[in-house]
Amino acid sequence: MARHKAPKTPTARRALAVLATAGVALGAGATTAAAADSEVPLDTGQVVDTVADLKPNPLAGTGVDPLDNGVRTQVADFKEVDSRAVTGPVAQAPSVGAIPGAGQATDLLRG
Repeated sequence: MARHKAPKTPTARRALAVLATAGVALGAGATTAAAADSEVPLDTGQVVDTVADLKPNPLAGTGVDPLDNGVRTQVADFKEVDSRAVTGPVAQAPSVGAIPGAGQATDLLRG
């Protein structure tokens, strides 16, 4: 029986994590599209509530969380820049609606 080798590079692991997350997002979109095609009409508010309640980072708290790392750099005397300032709110948000900006967008879509 052939054994598959697990990727050993962080880039390959991140790529696999991104693909898995994209697959989850596509599955959620397909489910929403199938529900929209059904004979039971869906209220826009119901769809927005469903999306707003989704967990934005399903891999949070696992050993393969792609957002649980960061890059920090400083050039000359300029202030240090850290990527966690961008990934932190997404990585730690309990739902899509809790992400800064996304929560305001879902509120607008609800009406």
